[in-house]
Amino acid sequence: MDYHSLDPLLLIAYITTGIIAGIVNTLAGGGSLFTLSLLMFLGMPVGLANGTNRLGILFQNVTGTYTFKKSNLLDIPSSMKYVIPSLLGAIVGALTVSDIDEKVLQYIIGTLMLLMLYPILNENKKGVNLKVTATQKPQYTFWRDNIIFFCIGFYGGFVQAGIGIMILVSVSNLGKMTLIRANAIKMLIIAAYTLPVFIVFVIKGQVVWLAALLLAVGQVLGTWFAGKIASKSDKVNIFIRWLLVIMVVISIFRMFGIHTWLIDHLT
Repeated sequence: MDYHSLDPLLLIAYITTGIIAGIVNTLAGGGSLFTLSLLMFLGMPVGLANGTNRLGILFQNVTGTYTFKKSNLLDIPSSMKYVIPSLLGAIVGALTVSDIDEKVLQYIIGTLMLLMLYPILNENKKGVNLKVTATQKPQYTFWRDNIIFFCIGFYGGFVQAGIGIMILVSVSNLGKMTLIRANAIKMLIIAAYTLPVFIVFVIKGQVVWLAALLLAVGQVLGTWFAGKIASKSDKVNIFIRWLLVIMVVISIFRMFGIHTWLIDHLT
């Protein structure tokens, strides 16, 4: 497949993928996992899909960071203790994944997707009580916190999928802050590290610009649309979650070559 093609069907597929990802991310979480799955479903190699996926992530989180800052819910200077180690870890993660053999990367990301099915299927997907009382005080420990956020950043630079909940749990528990402020810091962290990570993928030739731009536009539209339908019906959330599960399962089959095995043995 020519991923740079101006074929109208392919262009529609990219922007539709972005729209669905924006809806998924807003209503159910896991938008980046959904985009990665759909790009691979369209036949894009996993390494190329992983890099192309990042521009939309950058757009979303820069916009979110600006919104939180404008609402006085984000203190950037005090958040740098989380941002800096995450940024360094993400650069190392991106450099690592960009040099991994395509076949090995398929198995790694296939395994990560398999692990991500549990929190997607688990109704209480956070699995952690993120409520913080006013009497709780943050306990910052230099080495512990820097190691934790370096590892989080490494994962984010490596594959991104599912990183949001990791950051939310870590920031809210270590920083003893409300979920909304933790979410603001989450967006700042992802926005900060996604730019250099995206540059790494661009340098390595692992970005399809046309697809990346259309995905980004689609994600913005999808996020806006999701805001309109979010309160309409709980059935929308259920449908979105199961759609995400189906796409992830299909991607896992592709990563491990299960679809080829099934075709060979069923025909």
